[in-house]
Amino acid sequence: MHIYFPIPKITNLAEYVGIKESLAETYTFFDGNALDGARFFFGVKNPAVEIVRGRKYVTETLKDDFEDFDNSQDLIQQGSRNSTVNHFAGRVLIRYGNTNEARELFDKKASLCSPPLPDDELEQIWRSACKFYKKVAASEDYVPPEEYTEGINLRPSEFSDIGQAEVFVREYQDRIRFSPSTGFLVYNDSYWEESELKAQGYSQDLVLKQIEEIDNELLKMDEDIKKSGIRDIMSSMSEKKAMEVFDKSQKSIYYKLTSLEAYKKYAVKRGDTRAIHATLKESKPMLEIDQRELDTDEFLLNTPSFTVDLKTGECRDHKAEDYITKETSVDPSDENMDIWLDALETFFVKDSELIEYVQKVAGISLIGKVYIEALIIAYGDGRNGKSTFWNTISRVLNLYSGSISADILTVNSKRNAKPELAETRGKRLLIAAELQEGLRLNTSNVKQLCSTDEIVAEKKYRDPFKFIPSHTLVLYTNHLPKVGALDEGTWRRLIVIPFEAKIEGSSDIKNYTDYLVDKAGGAVLKWLIEGAKKAIDEDFKFSLPKKVADAINEYKESNNWFKHFLNECCEIDSSYEEKSGEVYQEYRAYCLRTGDYVRSTTDFYSALSSNGFMRRKTNQGIVINGLKLKSDFV
Repeated sequence: MHIYFPIPKITNLAEYVGIKESLAETYTFFDGNALDGARFFFGVKNPAVEIVRGRKYVTETLKDDFEDFDNSQDLIQQGSRNSTVNHFAGRVLIRYGNTNEARELFDKKASLCSPPLPDDELEQIWRSACKFYKKVAASEDYVPPEEYTEGINLRPSEFSDIGQAEVFVREYQDRIRFSPSTGFLVYNDSYWEESELKAQGYSQDLVLKQIEEIDNELLKMDEDIKKSGIRDIMSSMSEKKAMEVFDKSQKSIYYKLTSLEAYKKYAVKRGDTRAIHATLKESKPMLEIDQRELDTDEFLLNTPSFTVDLKTGECRDHKAEDYITKETSVDPSDENMDIWLDALETFFVKDSELIEYVQKVAGISLIGKVYIEALIIAYGDGRNGKSTFWNTISRVLNLYSGSISADILTVNSKRNAKPELAETRGKRLLIAAELQEGLRLNTSNVKQLCSTDEIVAEKKYRDPFKFIPSHTLVLYTNHLPKVGALDEGTWRRLIVIPFEAKIEGSSDIKNYTDYLVDKAGGAVLKWLIEGAKKAIDEDFKFSLPKKVADAINEYKESNNWFKHFLNECCEIDSSYEEKSGEVYQEYRAYCLRTGDYVRSTTDFYSALSSNGFMRRKTNQGIVINGLKLKSDFV
């Protein structure tokens, strides 16, 4: 049987013979008696021909051997372990010298042995290889690796996904981080932004830099290669014989040339889509950062040109090590401050006490930590400026601001809140807009969103994670939600800011939010920073203005369902008593008449107890002391 391998067109006899000699040295099945330039063609009757198509010439495999041997991840089976590891130790020492890098590569290769070689045996193999290397290094014509790797900085220690990832991390770790909960974070000279695409761009950039590095070195070597004559020598004999002929200078040039060629072949492959993504995948553990390390300083506010310290009002340059992931849309400025102050006068009907209070409350939304555990409810009829006010602030805060569905704050919401909650991590202002009339507030969700307790959240297709809320929660609405809870803990968390203006006629500017952001965005931010500083200086303890206190009390009274029931259906006196079951049944009937939500017996009797009405057992059943049903309802 004859096997024929196609090769590139060759017209030089010596080169052709050299290729055959190299093949014979590499493949033991090659006929050693057929190394000259003769070619014989045999005629065969009725030949059986099988064609196997390949992707490369056999000559190309000769250049791949060293690279494939180095980077093979195949297990080294018993029977070939010692010889393979011995052989690799010698080659890696000659290539990298007696360095930590060489030892690490040796240990990686040895880890592929199946079953593993004993540690003492591996140490003996390494010591023997080092002795061999000393002899080689002492030879006059030995070329140390630093001579043929000079000028090469981006070459991986091993041609593999992990090797490329190590270079990637070394070159870009000051600009790229990875967190399982956020994905890749890329520093853009101002803040760390979540961007898989930009991380991919850096992986591509590394490949381009590697190829550029190689091409520059090859260009520098071009004249030396021509003068050395190594190509002519290589074309006339095998590599083994050529190495015997080369002097030290020629060997140095040859080693560098073959090293660069292998490196370039590898670098070109790294440009494949699979390889680009493989680099990113293997870099993740090396670049990992805990999401809790992000945005840790609650008093730093990032703007396009600088970072503001809210405690002092001072500005400084951006720093990657701050790990800030947000940025405002504008820098603070005095420009058109009069426009913003005029708008405030309109929104709050020239109430200076209310404006001063709102400045501090809004200023707190710049701080990345919850210092006031409250839901801010901006309430009033339409066309009063509440949405314009908060949307202007939201637009100025830009990435620091986010939105949340208002129905998450209500009872019976069927929405999966976790993806939305995940987007609130690191936000400083969270806005919910407009509730339908008659909806009840989910006090449990409100407490969670306004507290400093950890929240469990999960972005789509990412790992769940926990974070501590850092936001001020604002709801602006024409309809106040109903509140069933009577406890002080709930009402302490509800702050109602009334918007009583009527913006219409000549005072109604179309697209008012756009106008304020475009004309006075910097002024808005400066006003907010001043408000944050005031709140910090007062240790976040400032009294409610009369309008806010009155609005909260009115809201609380209107939601005191138990008091409404007593006033409507009961008479109060310490001498009165009524059967407990009949009182609760009348309460249910009252709710059906008024359309109010019916509380459970547990909630109803808890409200009785909280208001001083005690229940006791009698021979006629359980009675309630201190009240009786009005005669109309008996």
